[in-house]
Amino acid sequence: MEYGDRSDPQSITGDTCRMNFKVSTRDKADATEFCELFAPWRLLDAEIVKESDGRQTTQCFVEATLACKRGWVQMFGHCFMRPNSEIVATYDEAKEMCDKNGGYIAFMHHRYIPGVWKKYFRGVGQIWVNATETWDQYIQSTGTVDGSALALAFTGKHFDFSVPPNSLIRINPKIKLEVLCEYKPPVTAAEINYLGRRYSEIYYPSVSVNNGILVRSASSYTRSSTNLDVCKKVLKPFLFDANSPFVPDQGNIDKLSEVKMQNKFLLTRSGAEMKRPSTGGNQCTSIIPEFKVRVDNSKVADFPVKTIEDDDKPTCDNMLSSAIVQFPGQKTKVKVMSDSRSLPIWCKLGKSVKFTYDPPEGYNVFVRSNGEVVAHKLYLEEVTYEIAKKKCAEDKAVLTGMDSSKEAEDLASIVFQFYLYCLIALLKRNKMCRSIIRKSENFKIDKTKQLFSDLAAEKNLLNVQLWLGGRRSSKCLKINKYSEDRNDECARRRVIQWEDGIAHSQEFEDSWWKNGKTINNPDYANRNQECLTFVYGTPGWADPDSPGFLDDIGCDGELGFFCSKMVEVKIVEE
Repeated sequence: MEYGDRSDPQSITGDTCRMNFKVSTRDKADATEFCELFAPWRLLDAEIVKESDGRQTTQCFVEATLACKRGWVQMFGHCFMRPNSEIVATYDEAKEMCDKNGGYIAFMHHRYIPGVWKKYFRGVGQIWVNATETWDQYIQSTGTVDGSALALAFTGKHFDFSVPPNSLIRINPKIKLEVLCEYKPPVTAAEINYLGRRYSEIYYPSVSVNNGILVRSASSYTRSSTNLDVCKKVLKPFLFDANSPFVPDQGNIDKLSEVKMQNKFLLTRSGAEMKRPSTGGNQCTSIIPEFKVRVDNSKVADFPVKTIEDDDKPTCDNMLSSAIVQFPGQKTKVKVMSDSRSLPIWCKLGKSVKFTYDPPEGYNVFVRSNGEVVAHKLYLEEVTYEIAKKKCAEDKAVLTGMDSSKEAEDLASIVFQFYLYCLIALLKRNKMCRSIIRKSENFKIDKTKQLFSDLAAEKNLLNVQLWLGGRRSSKCLKINKYSEDRNDECARRRVIQWEDGIAHSQEFEDSWWKNGKTINNPDYANRNQECLTFVYGTPGWADPDSPGFLDDIGCDGELGFFCSKMVEVKIVEE
């Protein structure tokens, strides 16, 4: 049989062929065991064939699922190559040769692999090798040049030593032998499909989808288990890192609808969870939830799930999970489910799904710790709180909220950058400054930024307050300041609430508040300071030792403001 390249490396099925071995095997199981050891591709089937002359041979039906680089031979899930059949090299030289070709010295993956290598790499005397397990019981002593480097002697005859054919020896690495290199090729759709079929033999049928397969776990899990971590454990036997909870988008749901049901319905977890926090207790809500699948990439947001039925509303606050419901003869659906319901979970094996997003023009993008992508924009026009809300709405945005002190730092950076560029623009309008800027080789934005920052801090020049989208809870309008009971609904951490759902954090940390010289905020002075502001710098009323960034003031004040938009995250089609 002559080796050739895969006809289509991206195909979901590999190239197949039948290999005949002039070997007699006892039965189907014996033939399968033989083919797994000596047919160097993925085994699909093994048969005992009776020839016309009465002899029995073993036929191996195999599939080449992987794609090796040109010049490399695919065997047992790896790629092998002799970099130069005319050259012999020391062990270190062999390592360097393999490294230059993108590989490493070939490994002894099982005890019968020398016979396969000998068939495909004819005319080889001795090669350097590595081993994947303890091979001491097989190592032959040369009696002359024993050392630290592992080698395989096909012929056994060398001018420095003499051993039986196909001996594994440990010799002096300075001796020169032939070189066989190896590398592990990247996973392909055909390899994933093959592994899925093998998984189906043991557990449940896998489902083929774009760029991979869906694999259902054998165990059941509640929402208390992190879906992504569960899937990593479920898929660990596949020996591939490219896995994730699958995204239950319409294409994947349609694929699940094609699975033949055996006269019963099936419930499985979908990997999608609702991001709305629970308010506690048994309070119920009628809102339509937003579900997302967490992505294992801190630079990219969670992926929104849009396949949940619009009329499917949660009945109580603990229903933050979703399930895939499959009925015989009906279309598969994604439904809201109780967190405490324990079900198997679908995981995706294949190329990791990539995500992207388009930042809104004029906005600065910030990725929150929960994976959401939010974009902020600063407006310096000074208006009241309600007018600021309307102006954000005109741009299809809302007044800004935040989930963390890191997001507050991002807002502060936007304020600083804006005033920095304003300063540079003013300097450029001045003839003398413009001449200095043009002639100076040392004038750089980063240097100017540091100088401006030092000057602003020293002279207390930049002190501003800007509207954020937070307002005092209507339940707390009749009490002074805030409740000292941390568990009270009007406690300091709960007395202000975000509007318009722009931030999920329902509790404000004490360190977020910019305190006055004699009072802690939010002080709700004269019971008319209902609205929330972002504080940059140290205004005259503030304690210079207070590191916070929030203050409450009257809603009729006129300030600049921040607008924000949630940024939609999209799957990158490969």
